[in-house]
Amino acid sequence: MTLPETHAGGAVYLLSKASGVTSRTAAREVAVAWGVKKHGHAGTLDPDAAGVLPVLLGKATRLSPYLTGHSKRYRFALVLGVATDTGDAAGRVLATSDAGGIEAPAVLDALEAFTGSFEQRVPEFSALHLGGVRAYEKARRGTPAEMPVRKASARDWVLHGFGGARAELEVTVGAGTYIRGLARDIGSALGVGAHAAGILRVAVGSFGIERCSTAPDAPSSLLTAAEAMSGFPSLALDESQVREIGHGMPLGSLLRGVIALLGPGGKLVAVGNGDGHMIRPATVLEAS
Repeated sequence: MTLPETHAGGAVYLLSKASGVTSRTAAREVAVAWGVKKHGHAGTLDPDAAGVLPVLLGKATRLSPYLTGHSKRYRFALVLGVATDTGDAAGRVLATSDAGGIEAPAVLDALEAFTGSFEQRVPEFSALHLGGVRAYEKARRGTPAEMPVRKASARDWVLHGFGGARAELEVTVGAGTYIRGLARDIGSALGVGAHAAGILRVAVGSFGIERCSTAPDAPSSLLTAAEAMSGFPSLALDESQVREIGHGMPLGSLLRGVIALLGPGGKLVAVGNGDGHMIRPATVLEAS
């Protein structure tokens, strides 16, 4: 199978990744299915997590800086009373506590401290590079590194159910916010420890799981580069403007921020940055 002509300039495949497989392996399976060598993915999912994984194919790999910064929505179970070294169900149990006295109102109260912006220590079992080595590699060797504390954000919490020291939660988080870190910290706030189980990413920006496919080759889950950038303001260009952008020349425009620049026919030719006076090309996909 090959990419349709309409997607020849780059495509984004909306995969619903299964648990038990790495994001890298899942993305490679999609690339092989579509006969594309150059590929990547927007936002890594832990191997044990499932859900929305946008896979970037061909020239669309250049869109990674714009697509990885989207907010993400997750569903997961907060399992109280059991703390693990990874922050999820796959980890080694570090401590157990009696969480029988905690009820749903206490969980809701604890979530208030994790709404808006706050600080979060990056989990030791994460893909963060530290001195050229992934943090999880150090942790697996039994020599975990001192992890940095970074700004995190969360909003729109929903408690879907509670029982047996298990809270079924849903939340939208900003870039760089770890669900496993949230579970760890909420458990600490409640004084009993906790970990996350059944992590499912249900949306990345405007890409919802209902559009995703569990198979690597479903045409209905294949987006053009322009469709993938539909969450940003856009500007239609004529042929002469396409040539100017292709040569790195700015265009006069009142638009601000990240702008998707579309050529005749609606094809994404570039992404630019607008300051309210000019749009300067930042990433060029097509040049005339």
